Amino acid sequence: MRKAACTLARELPPALVYLIFMLLLVLATAPAFRIMLLGVSLDDLLQLRCFRLG
Repeated sequence: MRKAACTLARELPPALVYLIFMLLLVLATAPAFRIMLLGVSLDDLLQLRCFRLG
């Protein structure tokens, strides 16, 4: 299993590794991007308020 994982890691092109990393980074920070693009809504403010109190 370990040998197969090392072989796969060596055979992947670096551009694909960077693409996967960037996709995961965008998905992880999607809520922040949504607020930046669409602005803050009342629902967002209520969620922040309830999160701080809870």
